Amino acid sequence: MADFSYDELVQKCLDIGILTQEQVNDIWRECGSKSVDCELFLQIALRRGYLTNYQVDRINEGEGKGFFFGNYKVLYHVGAGTFARVFRTVHRVTGSVAAVKVLRARFSDRPEVVNHFLNEAKLVSTLKHPNIVPVYGAESKGFLHYMAMEFVEGQTLREFVKIRRTIDPKTVIQIGIDVCSALDYALKTQKLPHRDLKLSNVMLSTSGQAKLVDFGLAAIAQGGAGDEVPFLRNQQSVDYIALEKASGAPRMDNRSDLYFLGVVMYHLLGGVSPFEETKDKAKRMDRNRFFNVKPLQQIAAIPASVAFLVNKAITVNPDQRYQTAGEMLVELRGVMKRLESGADDESSIASLRHDGLQALQGDRQERILQLTKATVMIVDSNPKTQKGLETLMQKLGYDTVSVQEPDDIYRKFSENDLVAQCIVFNGQSLGMRAVRAFNDFAQRRGFRDVAAILILNQGQADWAEQVTPQHHRIVLIMPVTVRQFKESKTWLLQGFGKET
Repeated sequence: MADFSYDELVQKCLDIGILTQEQVNDIWRECGSKSVDCELFLQIALRRGYLTNYQVDRINEGEGKGFFFGNYKVLYHVGAGTFARVFRTVHRVTGSVAAVKVLRARFSDRPEVVNHFLNEAKLVSTLKHPNIVPVYGAESKGFLHYMAMEFVEGQTLREFVKIRRTIDPKTVIQIGIDVCSALDYALKTQKLPHRDLKLSNVMLSTSGQAKLVDFGLAAIAQGGAGDEVPFLRNQQSVDYIALEKASGAPRMDNRSDLYFLGVVMYHLLGGVSPFEETKDKAKRMDRNRFFNVKPLQQIAAIPASVAFLVNKAITVNPDQRYQTAGEMLVELRGVMKRLESGADDESSIASLRHDGLQALQGDRQERILQLTKATVMIVDSNPKTQKGLETLMQKLGYDTVSVQEPDDIYRKFSENDLVAQCIVFNGQSLGMRAVRAFNDFAQRRGFRDVAAILILNQGQADWAEQVTPQHHRIVLIMPVTVRQFKESKTWLLQGFGKET
């Protein structure tokens, strides 16, 4: 303890402002005297909640600063990063609790770092979304620079998974929905990616709501500081840089956030990261770590729809990944509905034994054989061409069902797994989305017996090289004649026992 008398201790607390005269009087009344031992005085102040251990420690160390940041009284230290430390505080006027992020002293005289810090506060203060921790404001006085934000009662996902080890699929999907909603909003409103998505940058409130924190690296990216200042450029996430190099994606690819959301979900579901966690930069830059990831269903018994979603999110090829946060959000919500409805029961667990899977597929084949007519699903965002394809298929003797977006396919199949026996993807209206959807559908277990046609126009003919045709999944280049469709009957219905 610092060498000061009882009177000096009381006066120091009053001068600093961490105790009021009324609180001092309360302590005196409990003791029955105005002259008590310093240690006893502090113990009573702690028990009554007038002081915190953090404040008492600083007093004992003889510190006179660091108890207030503007109107925010520091209660205790909650975390630290490369640039800043974070404290739980209470506003001396309103009494509201807030988190205050304070730039570390060693950076406080470096204009480029201070500008980056304040730019982060400015950018994030414009984001008003329930799944993003809001910034209330920032102050810069001399060598003191800080921002105030919402204090989330809860824990980071890293703390959460450390305690729970593995998290149930519904909880993980809800976390995914929350985080993806935040990413979608930030990109659409401010063109702001996150660029540092990881377990420690997602807070989980006591009510179960996930909230994104720390857009610091996004601020570097948008502000251009990373290009101008080598120190800041070196702070950019090694994992993001390594992913984009390994996958051939452009630098600052917005799809990288979706990949690392998939990594977060993988870790929560399986209890381990999809690749070795290390601080060694050379190992983190090794492209092989992205290609040696075990499929999630090999390490966790989870519903198939959940495994499909996560495995797609962490696909190394960015063109086969979700292309936007909005696209991933749609599928996340679809999977949640499936889980809530019980559609993913024990028979759809991704880690089914081979004999169980064979039995399930056999049951499906039996039900297919009982169909009186095959159905073709048209995936076409243009109502006019969609109608034309419907008419053609009906002339060929098939029933039809149509959707405008590829994501709607899985919703339809979740409602009825025999909704269609063939899917037609029209690249003329959907563009490259049709190719990605065709490839994605081909990779999904549970749909391997469904035929598919990808229609491309002459200008898109080169895209055919990006798909792998199978005997019941082909690419047709326009113009396509009715005869070509008629000739495709033999493979279209192969294995279904249907002829028209």
